[in-house]
Amino acid sequence: MIIRLFVCAFLATLLISCLYSFVQDRMELVAFYEKNLRGNLFAGLLTVGGFLLSLKTFILIKLKDNVYDHDKYKELFNEQKKLDSTIKLYDPLKNLSDFLFWSVLSTISAAIAQLTIGLFGSYYLTLFAIWISAFALAILICSMFLIKSSLDDWFKFINHPED
Repeated sequence: MIIRLFVCAFLATLLISCLYSFVQDRMELVAFYEKNLRGNLFAGLLTVGGFLLSLKTFILIKLKDNVYDHDKYKELFNEQKKLDSTIKLYDPLKNLSDFLFWSVLSTISAAIAQLTIGLFGSYYLTLFAIWISAFALAILICSMFLIKSSLDDWFKFINHPED
């Protein structure tokens, strides 16, 4: 999970370094951010963060019931446990839960940043507000892939219950 967070931070930093390198007029970027981005980022990030917060428990309970408590998954787990005795049955679900927590925290923090540091009109604070939004977006994309991999397992079990 730490590696995923670092990759997301790296991608956000890469975006900011491109902005820093290619923007000719700093105050034009600040004006564009204030006029076009700040409000939309606040609304979008707050909406996604709230949605994930309310949906997190439902996603995890459904995945636990339909994937991790499935007999076929337990068979696969027991085969893998023979190779590595340190793994635990619900570790992938715990990792997903932890990453969804970071997704919610990053999106709500990024939304708050739009209304706090984004209001100052400083070039560097504007870059930071954009950075935290890009970081939150990268974490959301990683969360989407983690959820997709769990759902793929679920669909395997649903479509092939006899396997």
